[in-house]
Amino acid sequence: MVNQLRSALEAGTFAVTCELIPGRGAREKTQADAIEDGTGLLGTGRVHALSVTDNPGGNPALLADTFAEELLKIGATPLVHVTCKDRNRNQLASQFYAMERTGIENILLMSGDYPVSGYGGRPRPVFDLDPVQALGMVEALNAGERYPGVGGKEAQLTPTHLFAGAVVSPFKWTEAETITQYYKLEKKIAAGARFIISQVGYDARKMQELVWYVRDKGLDTPLIANVYILTAGVGRYMNGGNIPGSYASDELLAVLQQEKQAADKGKGARLLRAAKMVAIAHGLGYAGVHIGGTGCNAENVTYILDKAEELRPEWERWAAELSYGEPGAFYYYRRDPGVTPDVHEPSPRDEVRTDRPVRGNYRMSRAFHHMVFLEGKKMEPIVHRRMVSLEAKKGVHRKHGLEHLAKVQLYGCQDCGDCGLYAVAYSCPMSACPKCQRNGPCGGSNDGWCEVYPGERYCIWYKAYHRLKPYHEETTLGDYIVPPNNWDAFETTGWGNYHHGRDNIARRIWVTSPERDTTGCRYSIERDNIPGEDHHAGE
Repeated sequence: MVNQLRSALEAGTFAVTCELIPGRGAREKTQADAIEDGTGLLGTGRVHALSVTDNPGGNPALLADTFAEELLKIGATPLVHVTCKDRNRNQLASQFYAMERTGIENILLMSGDYPVSGYGGRPRPVFDLDPVQALGMVEALNAGERYPGVGGKEAQLTPTHLFAGAVVSPFKWTEAETITQYYKLEKKIAAGARFIISQVGYDARKMQELVWYVRDKGLDTPLIANVYILTAGVGRYMNGGNIPGSYASDELLAVLQQEKQAADKGKGARLLRAAKMVAIAHGLGYAGVHIGGTGCNAENVTYILDKAEELRPEWERWAAELSYGEPGAFYYYRRDPGVTPDVHEPSPRDEVRTDRPVRGNYRMSRAFHHMVFLEGKKMEPIVHRRMVSLEAKKGVHRKHGLEHLAKVQLYGCQDCGDCGLYAVAYSCPMSACPKCQRNGPCGGSNDGWCEVYPGERYCIWYKAYHRLKPYHEETTLGDYIVPPNNWDAFETTGWGNYHHGRDNIARRIWVTSPERDTTGCRYSIERDNIPGEDHHAGE
């Protein structure tokens, strides 16, 4: 079967994907309704792929792969959402093997909503890989993954044909969140993302900024705009921060409440808004749209696409109208959407975190790192020799109580042994981030707050940006891809693993030039091993 999504994107045809949500259970009405909607959407002849969500909202649902197989039977091209919240790397590999075998090629990789409910209570989250690392796995499979075979001889798998994309959340309103989202976007593209779908938001200026950013960086990855058919009820949830990564402003919520008073309960207005968003996406140069939300069926989608064609000549007018941003928000570029899209410049980056200035633990951690781990400093060779000597005498699994105690007190260390403190300005991604994000923030933060602990904990990447900014080193957050945590190192000394070149520093993959490295780490080496991808210049 022809992969219609891949064919459309590679041919430059404006792609349309529509989202289906199978829901909880195996033989419920929600599954039958989703198949009916999918059949109708396929019948329009205008939809290139039907996307299937993966346990949305952190609740269990019918396995997306299984539902996708049913879509294959009706002749549809599925786009399977794959989240990292519920599976470790081996289960993800098994899932990718199965998708290849059943002919499902399209994957949308993301961190996923933090688990909320399950049998007997809240389940334990996994987050063994982040989306950047999972994209790297897909690329390795497509290249024919090599692995240790029988007798230690290297074996190789038959190359797969997976077509993986990722998500970005441009609808962020602080400088730190916006910039770190874009840094992670570059990492996703470097790791092999073949297309990018934006998160949900209703600000055309942010939609435009994403296009400008990708073009300014010389990237040619297709961008797909998220067009969510928004009701007043869902808008209220978004406005309250209850749907991670999605945003509806107070102004938009007031409009939705007013529209709800109409005889059709606001249906006409929300479909017209969706059509305007499709027209704007066309005008801005997006490669397609991803339509979801209430009423994502053949009748409504046909209306949206037809109306969008009618509205396209005046897309700039609708862009000026669709500007439901956050008051006082940070925008990457100075200019609003306008007639001259090639004339624009970055905004000044003058955001200062006043609630908790850089101090205490960070300054101490930074000084210690410079003294003990930077090659060429007086203490580094002494510590290096000591680590080598101790391992020769007592082995890899020796006691390291002083190191662990200090890290527990300062960072809540879980003794993973493959320390990622350096990558996030001395916030531990294993203990301080509920999603263990080593390559950038998830899409769920709001006004700097962590998705899981809003109002209680700040996102570690928000903190890292502001910790590094006074030293003019915040751009280093986008410089390299941190590889997956190696659990062989669990409960071993992170200091020893660093000084023996066994930790992630020795395996990190550069996205920008390694000459920009400010860490001076002994084993910081350039890696150029992402199949089929060039490294791109960073911020």
